[in-house]
Amino acid sequence: MMKMEVGQLVKDRCTSCLNHQLKVIKIVPKNFDEKVTYVVWTQCPECGNNDHSLMPAES
Repeated sequence: MMKMEVGQLVKDRCTSCLNHQLKVIKIVPKNFDEKVTYVVWTQCPECGNNDHSLMPAES
């Protein structure tokens, strides 16, 4: 996962209004048996739509 911080704008597509930037609002670590991943919650600054994605941790 690239270095992300809460409040950072990332290039991704909003699923609602198709805006090309999303704001990171929360990062939650998830521990699986073999690796650690992160659930990155984002919000569109244009329409307010919330979305999430599962990102792998850096090795």
